[in-house]
Amino acid sequence: MSTVDPNLFKTMVETAPEAVALCEATSGHWHVTYVNPAMEHLTGYKADAMLGRNLRFLQAEDHDQEGLDRIREALRDGNSCRATLRNYRSDGTQFWNEVVLAPLRSPEGQITHYASFHREAGVTRTEARPEARDPSMNTQTMLAYLRDDKLTGLLRRPYFEELIKRDWGLAQRESRRLSFLVFDLDNYSHYRDVFGRQGSDQSFRRVARVVGGCFRRASDLCGRFDEDQIAALTTGLDLSQASKLAEAVLARVRDLAIHHPRSSVSRYVTASAGVVSLVPPHDAPPNKIYQAAIKALKDAKDLGRNRVVSRECE
Repeated sequence: MSTVDPNLFKTMVETAPEAVALCEATSGHWHVTYVNPAMEHLTGYKADAMLGRNLRFLQAEDHDQEGLDRIREALRDGNSCRATLRNYRSDGTQFWNEVVLAPLRSPEGQITHYASFHREAGVTRTEARPEARDPSMNTQTMLAYLRDDKLTGLLRRPYFEELIKRDWGLAQRESRRLSFLVFDLDNYSHYRDVFGRQGSDQSFRRVARVVGGCFRRASDLCGRFDEDQIAALTTGLDLSQASKLAEAVLARVRDLAIHHPRSSVSRYVTASAGVVSLVPPHDAPPNKIYQAAIKALKDAKDLGRNRVVSRECE
């Protein structure tokens, strides 16, 4: 499986116009292990002055704040949260700090770090940092740029595969069942020949919206893999349930009634699906489930398309 170059993430965070800090649990305390230049600019402290410290030092002696209770609760329960705090810069001046916390987990599911995103409340980015002139390029939109497929809004393949590795590790540890579903539009290259890139992209966006709408549970993953291919990973469904879900997805694609003049299957756009299910063995790599699903998808195509082929993954 391909992965995103870690240097790309490093460059993205270091050039982000919003402040970012990374804290690691050390002896029960969250100590700073990284801050980006925007965090230095926001607080007035150099990175060396923040590393190894708990960010509570930014509160000085001002500890009676409602937002602190929200943060303590999130850290205790392992949740994300948003809070606004009174913080103090290195020169002693007060500012309102909008903080977003997000837990980061190991492949085994254990929280090892918290990422925090900071910006001055009530101050636009261009006011806080005159050199940052593009109001659309905040940290969240930059993360979304790497995470989301531009056309469909589904997960991009590299990010999707990283999440699969995470869920695969959890499933191995907890003997949890995973089901992998791959959907591919039938004869879609012929559709593209007729309607061109713009027309086919518009139709694929509609299909992706329908497919993604079928995977709304918090544990579901849904991403765009290849040009005409969408994949999903679910937990807690056996093979029969996953197959029925795939059948429902294909029915919803047909219900869109997107005219396809060159389909060998129907007057409308249809899709085929490969579905596999397993409890991951402890010695198996995560690409095992994807390879098995692709084989099932190929069988669905060979059997005439517009159908689901499902099997237990050996």
